[in-house]
Amino acid sequence: MKRYLVLLPFCLFSLLPLNAQEFGMRWFYSSHTEETQQVWFKRSFHMNEPAAKAVLSVASEGRYIVYVNGYNISSDLFSDNPRGAIAIHDYNIENYLNTGTNTIAIWYSPVHYTHRQLYSTLSGQWQSGGTFYQGCDTEWRCRGANARTLPDGNEEIDATRYVKDWKNYDWQDEQFMFFQWKTASVATDLQPAVITFGHHATTGVQMQRVLRRAKVSQVGRTLVYDFGQPVEGWVRVTMRGMKKGEVMEVNGLRYICKGGSDDQACRRFTTNMAGIARITLPAGRSRSNITRVEAISIGKK
Repeated sequence: MKRYLVLLPFCLFSLLPLNAQEFGMRWFYSSHTEETQQVWFKRSFHMNEPAAKAVLSVASEGRYIVYVNGYNISSDLFSDNPRGAIAIHDYNIENYLNTGTNTIAIWYSPVHYTHRQLYSTLSGQWQSGGTFYQGCDTEWRCRGANARTLPDGNEEIDATRYVKDWKNYDWQDEQFMFFQWKTASVATDLQPAVITFGHHATTGVQMQRVLRRAKVSQVGRTLVYDFGQPVEGWVRVTMRGMKKGEVMEVNGLRYICKGGSDDQACRRFTTNMAGIARITLPAGRSRSNITRVEAISIGKK
């Protein structure tokens, strides 16, 4: 995939065949959230004319999902890093951009505490000729998501806050987009990092298969679903009739129910062994509140 490299005073590249040591690379991060909290980042900008070519480059020490004007621009569940390096992913996004207001949003999950939360640049060419470029700066804004990635490799999801998260955004309403958002902090990386120009075949995580048939047993308030084979990935549990604020656990995932219509508990950025699903229900709930349990095998392409 073709890259557009823009050399700026603060960003000097020393290219090697497969990787690079980058000095002075700029990153933006959230200084307003706790270390374990997942974070939404976004940047809105205006385009007076269509782009003939637009490449969004993204890197992170964590994991992330990228949206442009509300569309997930990748077929991957999330983007990860090769071991011992940080991958820069390139996305061709000209088909997602509009004349007028556009918004790039990135859902970020920490792996450990770092200021290298996100690096993102947008470069391209107008249909009428000429080029454009946007870098890492304080035009990026951030807010805490409704989930946490915990040090033990599990997640906590507060579904009571879900209706106020990204799915209800009016992507063209500039005033709404600033609601509860804070300016992202920008840090210059003074230590070298091994950077790879990542291929999604080695860094993208995808769904491979879904298992739905299982033997079910129960011990107290814990239901055990045995799918009969080892599965690395997620357990996805769909429920009905839960009350807002009730808490359940699914193989270490802590899920706070939103109540009302169907709840669905599932990890987003972490995995574990899912061939056996252990579901601990809130007091007063039973198997009748569960409408479906699935084991989802996920992994590299």
